[in-house]
Amino acid sequence: MGQRPTPGIAAQTDLPIPGQPEALALIPTFIVVAVDATGMGIILPLLPFYSQRLGATPFIVGSLISVDALCQLVAGPVVGMLSDRYGRRSVLIVSQIGTLAGFVLLASATSLTLVFLARIIDGLTSGNISVAHAYAAEHSAPATRKQALGTTSGAIGTGLLLGPVLSSFLVQFGSTAPIWAAALLSLISIVATIELLPRDRPPSATLCVQRVLEPEPARVLWVMPYTWALLSLLILFFFVNSMFLSQIALFLSARFSWHGHPFGARELGGVFAYAGFINIIVQGLLITRANRFVSDRITVVAAFACMGAGFSGIAVVGKVGLLAVFLTLIILGIPFIRTTLTAELSRSVPPNRQGIIMGLNQSLMSGANIVAPLLSGALIGHRLYAAWAFAMAVIAACGAITAAGLPRTQAGTSTIDVENPTFG
Repeated sequence: MGQRPTPGIAAQTDLPIPGQPEALALIPTFIVVAVDATGMGIILPLLPFYSQRLGATPFIVGSLISVDALCQLVAGPVVGMLSDRYGRRSVLIVSQIGTLAGFVLLASATSLTLVFLARIIDGLTSGNISVAHAYAAEHSAPATRKQALGTTSGAIGTGLLLGPVLSSFLVQFGSTAPIWAAALLSLISIVATIELLPRDRPPSATLCVQRVLEPEPARVLWVMPYTWALLSLLILFFFVNSMFLSQIALFLSARFSWHGHPFGARELGGVFAYAGFINIIVQGLLITRANRFVSDRITVVAAFACMGAGFSGIAVVGKVGLLAVFLTLIILGIPFIRTTLTAELSRSVPPNRQGIIMGLNQSLMSGANIVAPLLSGALIGHRLYAAWAFAMAVIAACGAITAAGLPRTQAGTSTIDVENPTFG
């Protein structure tokens, strides 16, 4: 999808690393993100139960996610701008070191205060995913940017498949064993970044002149109404996704049992591993094939509708078999929405603003992640399980309606692209 030039910004060709095939250029990125995401995948199913053992209520569990998101909200734009100025690789290494420190402190925690401190450290140095997205966008041509971003999303899916499996296996050796494994993987990710990712190319003299003459970042984005429309749609997605992920563990533990005992870290690890498997299938097979038959707009509308149906279903079912069906609808919708909207957002800004827009995207995600887990924790804490699920169904419906109403030009195409419409 082409780009409409933005006022005050000279367009720049966005090409892969010279002399290196584009797919090969992204292999190191895939490895780094996959290892990093595996560490995150280990922590996700474990953290709610690990926190509960230290006395956390559902609201406190939500607060742990919120405080991490609050720190990301502060750090997100800074990380994005630093990556534009000093390079993706250097900022990614610093971010990963913060993640490693957070994991080590979490594994050593003997109180909720230390758990909160661990999440704060991780949040303040966060930015792994947004920087990786910017790196992939920067090292791909505009026509293949969606596939490049799909590569990083596929790496996340790979990590979220392997991580929960490892967590389910390691938890039998103690509640901290999976966390130490995540710390080890984080260290491996740092080494992989240093050894595999090539050093960033220094900005050209032309680009340096352009940056001097460019308006301030906020002013640049302010004149992009379509970009803001995409960001508002992403906020809805981030909000409902955060509500779901922050309390699905305690929801399943309260409502469902497996072989005579409530869902625990091992069972939730299986759910997350299944989600990671679906993510890989969607990224590797379904998204590309869907684009041959329907537009991105229809894809996003259908994905939000899928999620809404899934949320409505888990509100009323009581059997594990039906639960699996409705969870599948939710899990299917998530990667379709995330990848499609992230790619569209990347195409809506000039190449030399990828770091800023991805940092802003992460900050808005963090803003949603501050509020959503608190609301979610309050509902689950008061045992309003059906209300929790139906609230997410309503938000998903709003997302479908918003996606269907995104602005078009008079020609019926997306406002950012008249020549090669994909979202219209």
